[in-house]
Amino acid sequence: MMPEVALHQEGHPKYRRMVRFDWSDTPLHWVPDDPFSTHMINVLHLLLPEGERHFIKAVLEASSLVDDPELEAAIKPFIQQESWHAWAHQVVLDHLAEQGIDTKPYTDRLGKTLSVSLGDPPKFFPRALRRWWLYRRLADVAALEHFTAIMGQWVLSNRGLDYADADPMMLDLLRWHGAEEVEHRSLVYDVYQHVCGSYAIRAFSMLMTAPLFIGWWIAGARYLMAHDPTIDTKWRLRDWLRAARDDRLPGPWQLFVTAPARYLRPGHHPNDEASTEMAIEYLEYSPVAKAARERARAQAERVDVR
Repeated sequence: MMPEVALHQEGHPKYRRMVRFDWSDTPLHWVPDDPFSTHMINVLHLLLPEGERHFIKAVLEASSLVDDPELEAAIKPFIQQESWHAWAHQVVLDHLAEQGIDTKPYTDRLGKTLSVSLGDPPKFFPRALRRWWLYRRLADVAALEHFTAIMGQWVLSNRGLDYADADPMMLDLLRWHGAEEVEHRSLVYDVYQHVCGSYAIRAFSMLMTAPLFIGWWIAGARYLMAHDPTIDTKWRLRDWLRAARDDRLPGPWQLFVTAPARYLRPGHHPNDEASTEMAIEYLEYSPVAKAARERARAQAERVDVR
């Protein structure tokens, strides 16, 4: 049976939650009458599966350099959580395909790009440059985890999507994932600090990663809206500003400016962001997380009977 408290320490995970989702009743525009907000958030389903596979690979490669027992123990559940996130969002992409939106051309391009920036170093790199390449990849992942933690806290805290009568299954997916991102928000940063710790590399990674992340997000929203067979509207910045005012999306200023600026402070640590208590509270409430706990208990009881 899984313990009630799921933390080694602040910002480190203890186990994954093997949740399941049923998308049979989720409409294409799961934010009613708001395809813009729907597709802006849907971009996360495109970005996260491919991105999290590279997150896992970078942390796994760095794990051989970690000699802190507590930090080392937190790597496995982090990888398990991220792999489950990738699977959950991939299922949503299958649901979008059933509704007439083929996302494969976009995700294929994204995968090729990430394979260059977050993949293995060029074969001709000497040993010293190969180690630097790993440090940079870790720093890139830490920067991206900063954004996922901020967005996780946003979706836990804001009620704009509730007021808009958004699909409850999709909201549970977003909040379950957001809560686990908040829960493990410091793991990659702590691994990076442990094996490297260079502020210059960390700052450079954020300055390079932030515009690329926002660019891919906007490009993904444009792609989804262009391939949505039920609408003929285009992506517009003013629609993003409107959705942010209605608390249906985090605002561009928050993502472009304030989030990177906080990360670039020399004394920054992810524990300064978000609320672990709020994340754990939601994970106790989440319908899919509750169902996962019940399945785990039932399985444990069957094992005990045998």
